[in-house]
Amino acid sequence: MSEKVSARILGDDYTIVGDADPEYIQGLADIVDRKIRELSLGMSSAPKLKLAVLAALNFADELEQLRNSGKNSGGPASPQAEEKTRKLITLLEEGLIGDL
Repeated sequence: MSEKVSARILGDDYTIVGDADPEYIQGLADIVDRKIRELSLGMSSAPKLKLAVLAALNFADELEQLRNSGKNSGGPASPQAEEKTRKLITLLEEGLIGDL
């Protein structure tokens, strides 16, 4: 069953609909908010869309590094890490679409 979760990311309210546990979705939104705020410290005048895209690139980089470290160690990348990254990117995409 889909759950609706209200989250605040960089001062904007979002309603996120997903099948995951609401606390998990809120946790993902908190991670996204922290990452965007971290990026905004060095780019205070950057538009929110640019910060969101840069955050998505950071998350994608983290996923690729995990995948590559799994290949180098002979084992697969963590499925949980891949799933979390996919969900974060989806949340970012849904938030950006809602802003356009």
